[in-house]
Amino acid sequence: MLKKILYLSLIVFISTSIHAQEKIVIENNDNYKFQSEKNKPAQTTTIQRSAPVFQPRWSYGGNIGMSFWNGGTDIYLGPKAYYHISPKFLTGIGVTYIYSDGSYWTNGIGGSRKYDYHSNSFGGSVSALYRPIPFLQFSAEYEGLQTEWRGVVDDSYWNNAIYLGASFVAGHFSFGFRYDVLYDSDKSVYGDAWQPFIGFYF
Repeated sequence: MLKKILYLSLIVFISTSIHAQEKIVIENNDNYKFQSEKNKPAQTTTIQRSAPVFQPRWSYGGNIGMSFWNGGTDIYLGPKAYYHISPKFLTGIGVTYIYSDGSYWTNGIGGSRKYDYHSNSFGGSVSALYRPIPFLQFSAEYEGLQTEWRGVVDDSYWNNAIYLGASFVAGHFSFGFRYDVLYDSDKSVYGDAWQPFIGFYF
């Protein structure tokens, strides 16, 4: 009798275990239509938002420069078109107009003498700009100008300049300094190789 009870208990235990295992398998089967909602595996959809793809584009602006030295005045106007190759690199082409007015002294037999002059310069430029970080910009620019000089002796000549510059950028504007590595005091309309400038971009 005891053996029968043990056998019966063993059969009930095994049957219960198998049934429980089958129930768990069914409830976790996504294809079983009667499974309980609480035992369904949770599914999470992750939406990855990537940064906008950069599109090369054109923008327009240029530079405005002014300098004052020894009673002289230089005004620089340089409208430009910029092509944005990447978020950090730009190239530009432009036209240039410079007005210069001032005076200089010469020493002669009769002593020192003051002469007034003014000049108009026209030309063009090509430039490359690099922004390692959004608010800092480095630039290299070639500029060729035809200058018409009016003074004691009238003159007309061509002048080449290569400017290396650095500027801070804020929104659509930049402010900085540039240096003419080809500066020639006899031909340049500027009184110094260092020049401040203001740029704008739209």
